[in-house]
Amino acid sequence: MQEFDLFHQKTKKINQFSGYLLVAIALTLLSIGIVALFSASGKFVLGKESQISSLMLRQFLWIAIGLFSCLIFSLIDYHKLLQLSNWLLIFGFFLLILCFVPGIGHKVHGSSRWISVGGFNVEPSEFSKIFISLFFARILSDAKKKVLFFVSPFFTAFVTMGLFVSLLIISGDLGSSLLYFMVFVLFLYLGGISLKWILPILGSGILFVLIVALLMPERRSRLLAFLAMDQDKEGKSYQVWQSLIALGSGGISGLGLGNSRQKMFYLPESTTDFIFPIIGEELGLWATLLIVGLYLSFILTAGWISLFAPDKEGLMIGTSLTSLIGIQTLANLGVVTGLLPNKGFPLPFISYGGSNLVFCLMSVGVLLNIHRQRPPEFHIKVEEKGAQRSINL
Repeated sequence: MQEFDLFHQKTKKINQFSGYLLVAIALTLLSIGIVALFSASGKFVLGKESQISSLMLRQFLWIAIGLFSCLIFSLIDYHKLLQLSNWLLIFGFFLLILCFVPGIGHKVHGSSRWISVGGFNVEPSEFSKIFISLFFARILSDAKKKVLFFVSPFFTAFVTMGLFVSLLIISGDLGSSLLYFMVFVLFLYLGGISLKWILPILGSGILFVLIVALLMPERRSRLLAFLAMDQDKEGKSYQVWQSLIALGSGGISGLGLGNSRQKMFYLPESTTDFIFPIIGEELGLWATLLIVGLYLSFILTAGWISLFAPDKEGLMIGTSLTSLIGIQTLANLGVVTGLLPNKGFPLPFISYGGSNLVFCLMSVGVLLNIHRQRPPEFHIKVEEKGAQRSINL
């Protein structure tokens, strides 16, 4: 049993420092994003090298808001957030409805998913992801209790998910609607539903979103372009091809910081969804592998914190927020490398834009709060059955 005592000691030490590691990784990704954005937004300075572009000023403001939100959410007991989850969910739904109100809602690339606030465009679906995660964690942590009028919590979660996804589909944001559905499926699994039920539900949901996408001309053209990228280099596949050119031009060592050619109006959205290829072009393969490694470390650290949450609600919330950031990262990297159809998912912590950045930092705050409330002592119990051994935390 000496090997398990050693394992227990190492696990305890990792558990103690996982919060610091999570903050360090998040700040490192933020720093990379600032440098990458400064380089990619150089074309907007228009020869005034001594001035910081308006994009940088706005991004610094969003970072300040995000760090403040991270601090607040790290100090607020997440159990109090759970108690307020009903009101937070209603508030999130109200914000999504505002996207359709003339004068408030703002349409971008054919999607009505933004609202204008004080000269800034805010994407409510980003913040609602935290609200719906809190709500699902509260009602599904104990599947035996009834939520309202003796209604099953799983049915309540399904109706809630359906309302949010319907609004997102109407707004034209199919990517976020699929993300919300995947969060729902994740909570079903965490709530104890068998995989024999979850897999058909997951497949049906993906098929439904795909059918809706094929019925929308703009989305259908993107899917068809993805299936025939070689035949549409100047059309819907133009952006992806320019992204691949940027990554290929960088090689192993890169062209040098600030020396990207694709950012000079060849690659659209080079400061937002397609900032990763600019990093690869300027700093090379090693930089892109470092970033991928940082994201992997972030997911593993956040997952570790979630694993040692003090209760099931904490486990559910932490796992949900970790998965949301991980899925968005995979989706962005998949799009810029041509492995997935083009969809506007920003690269967490790095891409220009406020809504997703604030969501990610708020998620870090919630994870830190979960980490702060972890049990001071935990026990690892080893059960032996014949030649098999299992470890229970």
